[in-house]
Amino acid sequence: MKRQIPIFVALIATLFTFLTASAQGEWKWAHYWSGGGSGDYYNRITNTAFDEEGNIYVYGTMGGSPQFDGLTFQFVNNGTVLNKNERSILLSKFDTLGNMLWYKVVKSSSEMAFPLWMEVRNNNVYISGNCGFYGDHSDDWLYYLDTLVYKYQLNTIPEEQQELPFKAYHRWTFFAQFDLEGNLLEDHFVEAYSRDSFFNGTDSIRRNQNLCMNEICPVHIGFDGSVYVFTPMQYQGYENEPYTMIVDGDTNRAYNLYFPGNVESPGAINNAALYKFSNDWDLEYVRFLIDHTDGIASLYPFVNDSITRYYYPHFIGMSFDEEDNMYMTGHIEVFNDEQLDLQHQYPIHIWWDSLRCLTINDISSLETANFIFKISTEGHIAWSNQLFTRGTQNPNYGFARAIWRQNILYGNDVFVLGGAAYDNDDSALIYFDNESNPLQRFQNERTDICFFVRYNKGSGEYVSHGIVPSAGAVAGMRPAAINNRVFAMSKYQTSGYGYLLSEWRNDGFFIKADTISSDNIIGVDKSIGPVIKEGGYLVVSFIATSSLNIGNTVSVNCPSDHSSAVFALYHNPEFATPYVGLPSYSEQEQTLQIWPNPAHNILNVSNPIESINKVIVSDVNGKVLLQEMVEGQQSSINVSSLPSGMYFIKAVSEGQTHVEKFIKSSDY
Repeated sequence: MKRQIPIFVALIATLFTFLTASAQGEWKWAHYWSGGGSGDYYNRITNTAFDEEGNIYVYGTMGGSPQFDGLTFQFVNNGTVLNKNERSILLSKFDTLGNMLWYKVVKSSSEMAFPLWMEVRNNNVYISGNCGFYGDHSDDWLYYLDTLVYKYQLNTIPEEQQELPFKAYHRWTFFAQFDLEGNLLEDHFVEAYSRDSFFNGTDSIRRNQNLCMNEICPVHIGFDGSVYVFTPMQYQGYENEPYTMIVDGDTNRAYNLYFPGNVESPGAINNAALYKFSNDWDLEYVRFLIDHTDGIASLYPFVNDSITRYYYPHFIGMSFDEEDNMYMTGHIEVFNDEQLDLQHQYPIHIWWDSLRCLTINDISSLETANFIFKISTEGHIAWSNQLFTRGTQNPNYGFARAIWRQNILYGNDVFVLGGAAYDNDDSALIYFDNESNPLQRFQNERTDICFFVRYNKGSGEYVSHGIVPSAGAVAGMRPAAINNRVFAMSKYQTSGYGYLLSEWRNDGFFIKADTISSDNIIGVDKSIGPVIKEGGYLVVSFIATSSLNIGNTVSVNCPSDHSSAVFALYHNPEFATPYVGLPSYSEQEQTLQIWPNPAHNILNVSNPIESINKVIVSDVNGKVLLQEMVEGQQSSINVSSLPSGMYFIKAVSEGQTHVEKFIKSSDY
């Protein structure tokens, strides 16, 4: 892609101006909740969402003795329930003025409750989570969405007559539906029984557990009312042992599932499963995301084994289009240990089906091999892509490290947020689709890079990407996009800690960043990400362990002895219209041509429209490395003296200046 000015270089020089400039919009308000004992990090936000009227729904966890904006949070008039320090669930609704309209709580004395997902769709609020009634004492209790029940109240009822959710000695994954006023419309409960026959060293034990054993368990309600549930999982036992699911305690809806796994060895296997339920909660299908692998070394010869245990998948992001096609992102770690003689055969392939796979070409991607793929409503792979890295075989240097977070859809594109870092070795490289599309090195030394990447949702092809031009920007979890803009949260460190709310044009041009700062060195811990609504409203959420200043107008006085879940509303009417700035790359005249790219010795430059006067090669920091005077529309420049890496070449003509990026490849 051609540019009239070296955009990335200019951005670095002007970043300080961007970060300190007043935004066109305004931070309206911020709230927080906290709770738990000293050092407890129970308080965080799982999801935020808008409804059509602009009301805001916030879903997350909280600890014991909860407080809202520093005041006791009296969600139930019972001191025992209020002060019990177990991780619990909070769902709350706010208007655009910051007024709390209603809230719901799930809290247990004997089992921690975990929120999994929340979605607002079709004038309903849908949530999922894990909870249980698993204690051994008669005075144990469960507070479930406005109702408090003690176990002693259940002891006189035969177990087979006890109703969900109040059944003693059970754990479930629950799914609840509310109207926009907080009235519970329906809920469902899924019990899962592990096929693990060696749990705690005891034979033939089958555990009742939650369906979603991971804290990230996306759920989606389809246009026809179908329910899609996605859960990473680890399971043990033999392939001929079933993993059993029971929906709503109904034995007519008990499903025995047989996972790919071990025939002769019961070692733990890592995978992920996509479940689709009908609107009546009958299981329509289950799809295991990893079909088989090759190239991963194994300590044991698995007979008729379809999958190896020596990898760890992390399926993090899931979004849906209007036809309920799924777009999934995450990464896979492959276990590597020379002491165990795990010498892998490169390339390693992690197969999604018989045609599509994730490829690991060298040791640089063993820790985080990042992927994205599209799945139809019937569970079939439509396309797959990945983030590529290139490094050396030495595990101590030469790494290009990157990790993808969650993804979102907007228009014809899917946007993924990621974090990366380059080692000092120039041969390391992170790139999209091919080496002509590298992720820029912000500085020569290793530093964290926050970036987004944009793919065409129909074909899966790379379109563009952008980075936060600031050292040490650690990516949050989720991007947002609207009207030719992309937003993301990233953590940075100066004298203390803080966040940048960064804004790009969707072709990668960095627009500006707003700051959320803290004077306490403990600072902010984790960013969830922004959610944006038509009309220019944007809500951000994160974890804090100290007081915060949000922009120039809003502050929150969070306690410093444990975590707080913070969320804030920003409004900028300009977001309601497409961004009008410099013309996008696709709108500029495509005149400069360079080849080959990557280049080893000679790089050819051509402008078929007009003569070139001078050719300049610079690094990503704008430092001029090579330059030559030129006469004519084509020239060649010797780049053999440059270290391997990414550079810019600028061709100066009478009419205008064009800039293109290129890769200097390593020796053949």
